[in-house]
Amino acid sequence: MTGRQRYAALALVVVAVIGAIALIEIVVSPPDPTVGVGLPGADEAQTAAPTQAVVASPPAAAAGTTAVAASAPTAAQTAPPLATGAPAAATSAPIAPTSVPAPVTSAPTPAPTPQVVVGQLPDLPVIGTAPEFAGITAWLNSEVLTMDELRGRPVLIDFWTFGCINCIRTLPHVRAWHDAYAPHGLVIVGVHTPEFRHEYEEENVRESLPSRGVIWPVAMDNGYKTWRAYNNRFWPHKFLIDQEGQIRFHHIGEGAYQETEKAIRALLAEDGTDLSHIPLSSASIPRKTTPSPSTGPRSLFAGSGFAFGSYLGNPIGTPEDGARVFTDNVEHDAERLYLHGRWDWVPNAALAQPQADETARVSVPFHAQNVSVSFRAAGEEPVRVQVTVDGEPIPADRRGGDVMVGPGGETHFFVDQFRLYDILRNGSESVGELQFSVGAPGLALYAVSLT
Repeated sequence: MTGRQRYAALALVVVAVIGAIALIEIVVSPPDPTVGVGLPGADEAQTAAPTQAVVASPPAAAAGTTAVAASAPTAAQTAPPLATGAPAAATSAPIAPTSVPAPVTSAPTPAPTPQVVVGQLPDLPVIGTAPEFAGITAWLNSEVLTMDELRGRPVLIDFWTFGCINCIRTLPHVRAWHDAYAPHGLVIVGVHTPEFRHEYEEENVRESLPSRGVIWPVAMDNGYKTWRAYNNRFWPHKFLIDQEGQIRFHHIGEGAYQETEKAIRALLAEDGTDLSHIPLSSASIPRKTTPSPSTGPRSLFAGSGFAFGSYLGNPIGTPEDGARVFTDNVEHDAERLYLHGRWDWVPNAALAQPQADETARVSVPFHAQNVSVSFRAAGEEPVRVQVTVDGEPIPADRRGGDVMVGPGGETHFFVDQFRLYDILRNGSESVGELQFSVGAPGLALYAVSLT
């Protein structure tokens, strides 16, 4: 072996030793606890690490609860860290308040939350610092609030909007938490970030609160500034903040009611509050307020601005005098809306425009337990809408709370304000088709909710 060969062999040995030492250091070093500690945010394109957990789950024996994924998240569930200063730019919310955001129709499902045994309280890790309220255009049921002023009390932030069926179904639980724990220090703040154009109007929001049972403070976030500060993308989305202003728990969508209530009790217990005499309120809420167990809640949106108008089942009509004439002559599939007659197909609604002696109708095939519809009357007078199921008047045992019977046995209801109308209650899941008919202009259809 020449001298040059000996030097080369020695160099290879040194490189191998250094590589082995580095590999040992990587294996035995603990993971960085700050990696991946983030909440679902606006950057949907961010790539998820294939094996990195967002936040490690507490031991099973502790029966802890966090709403953060405890296993490898999908790309849609991964997000940048929660903003603690200036709000991060969002890609899924409008910048101008006149722009209506696209609805979330298939929000990613968070990883399963560990089950909490009644009587035990969860261990809640610190997720991030709660941002300040930003860009609030009005406060309802309250004077102006700030996160700084709320220090010393646990706060539940609920991102919602009054026309969202998923939000509506959570409100009985939120009201139960308010009634049970507000006397012990809990503050609930509903951040109302609008989804539909008429949800930007303060009067509409204010009028909706009594019927929803909302008696806690509501902040109108018309410019999506608080929404973006929290990197939020979902209706509903709840954040639980401790007495020091730290986010300790969050949950996307419906469900996890007992887990959320347990988290509330855990924060109150940290201040020494004894709640042993107060039972879990969520356990007493009827099952009918939660989604259908098999198919889950779905919403079918009217208008060209949602999913490129793909909820429309028949071809778009031909223009005629400011509206379009639709012809419903196709086979019907579930999860679609079928228009017939004169309708104005605008970005976030379908506006009925029948002329004299005409009828505009919409058919909705369904597979659901209950059906509700978001309608609005464009004028000051209520609009009468006739409704049938499978071509017949809705039977008494299946009528929703807004449906009434006319002198000839027909079933109908009146649309007077922008809200969700209760149309069909099947008792169990069934398949059929609803048809809504109107003989005068002024009806605006926004969405059909199937549960």
